[in-house]
Amino acid sequence: MGREYDRQTKMVFRKVLSPESCCLDMGAHVGEILSMMQRFAPRGRHHAFEALPHLAEGLRRRYPSVRVHQVALSDRPGQAKFCFVENAPAWSGLQPRDYDIPDPHIRQIDVAMARVDDLVPADARVDLVKLDIEGGEYHALLGARRTFTKHRPYLVMEAGRGSTGRYGVQSRDMHGLLTGEFGLQVSTMFRWLTGAPPFTGDEFHENWEHGPDFYFLAYPSK
Repeated sequence: MGREYDRQTKMVFRKVLSPESCCLDMGAHVGEILSMMQRFAPRGRHHAFEALPHLAEGLRRRYPSVRVHQVALSDRPGQAKFCFVENAPAWSGLQPRDYDIPDPHIRQIDVAMARVDDLVPADARVDLVKLDIEGGEYHALLGARRTFTKHRPYLVMEAGRGSTGRYGVQSRDMHGLLTGEFGLQVSTMFRWLTGAPPFTGDEFHENWEHGPDFYFLAYPSK
């Protein structure tokens, strides 16, 4: 996340979270956003999901009150090969994506694959989700159908043609899932913070394909 996205994320968290809010950090990496979740919701019961073993272990040490799941998120459970980018771990994922470095060092490792709905209790309230798993976002959301349709949490998500699109997902698939089945509106953090209307399907498609925004905010309709 760039500095401006970080600032916007803090503003969104400040507006939507209470001290008891419960959050999911899907693709927690080293815990930058997880730390922010704990700051704004110190009494919430948070879940973090991280596929890389050394990063998951680090999260357990630094955030003992958080339930850390060492899994790659998808729409089905099982075992999978995971593309670990050794010189840029934050870009690791279940499949290769477009990389912004000239020579990514990719090593495949074996990981457990799981659905959010199988790991988060059905009666656990979920208020906010951050989702950044380098392309697997759509399939992770399919594995969180119950969570989203029941609780309709706010969703801060990275997605686009160069990452999510490498999983065979098109913009209309993502927009349709979020606005149709989940009943959310889709925008950016900046647009939502300034009171601008949500994206139309065409506007979302344009950003998905060309940017400049690849971080989106999905939020419940009033």
